[in-house]
Amino acid sequence: MKTLIVDNNRMRPSWGAGSLVREAVKVPGNTAIVRRAPEDDLPSSLDEFDAVILSGSMTSCLAREPWTDHLDEAIRHWVERRIPLLGVCYGHQSIIRALGGVAHLRKGQSEVGWTEIEQTGESAIFEGLPRKFWTFSNHHEEAQSLPPALVANARSERCEIQAFSHVTAPVFGIQFHPEKNLPEAEETFRGYRAKGRSSILMRPKDGSKLLDATVAERIFGNFFRLAAQRTSS
Repeated sequence: MKTLIVDNNRMRPSWGAGSLVREAVKVPGNTAIVRRAPEDDLPSSLDEFDAVILSGSMTSCLAREPWTDHLDEAIRHWVERRIPLLGVCYGHQSIIRALGGVAHLRKGQSEVGWTEIEQTGESAIFEGLPRKFWTFSNHHEEAQSLPPALVANARSERCEIQAFSHVTAPVFGIQFHPEKNLPEAEETFRGYRAKGRSSILMRPKDGSKLLDATVAERIFGNFFRLAAQRTSS
């Protein structure tokens, strides 16, 4: 299986989307190819992959640049071709934008830290997870509404659209970051403290208690299982 990871990160230490690559290569026989969307580095052939994951980014979901337009075009292509697609954080917002979500809003209250997610509907990538689970979040914007092809299936106290799935295609979005491990979460906290923004951090001392590796294992495992089934069919 061949997976494309679209790295949307603008902060140089995050280039390469290492945490997503780590999840992808856990799958035996899965090859992860990383391309940098902000450098307009998307592959010339979009059909050579069995699965696509879109990373997060410090880019505003409201910003429009040539590379974001090209990313939107690629997203619509993958959805039309029914190639399994998973958007994480900014990737989640990008799919919504590309498919005609009405608007995105800057959040009045950021969601940075350990977050309880509540499932509100069925999603194939949540199979095996409890109705409520904890994971890591790091976002200041969120989707306000979904286009008709997408259905919300998770929320949190501060964010009403924490996840969605496509009504007919194997396309999913998650606003949170299950791929982040404890050291990566702690590094995020240190960055906000250095900027004098400690007040926005959610449960920064509770990571060792709240991090559940099963969340990432289930979500990414379910996604890649769907992609493998499509490849073998």
